Amino acid sequence: MAYVHEIKFFNKNNKLYAALYDNPPIFCEEFWIKNVGIEDLGIKTLPENIQLDKKYKVEDLGVKPFYASKPTFDFLDKLAEIAWKEGTRLAIGTFYLK
Repeated sequence: MAYVHEIKFFNKNNKLYAALYDNPPIFCEEFWIKNVGIEDLGIKTLPENIQLDKKYKVEDLGVKPFYASKPTFDFLDKLAEIAWKEGTRLAIGTFYLK
């Protein structure tokens, strides 16, 4: 599961995109989530004071961190949840059998 804490706007093929980043873990400098078209974020145009290719904290732009994830992250989160529930069920079942 990832939350967007930083955002960078860029132009590609005359279309504006946003690169979404979470806070990086201690072992790397950045944690990129994905790129999306700005219209997917509900943005029509960027304010004049926003510079392309500069990373901003979303809170500095007046936005609270928001959920965004790669499908792979969602899949892994779901697998971990299923494994935890099944492991707990098996552990409790073993405990009651003794």
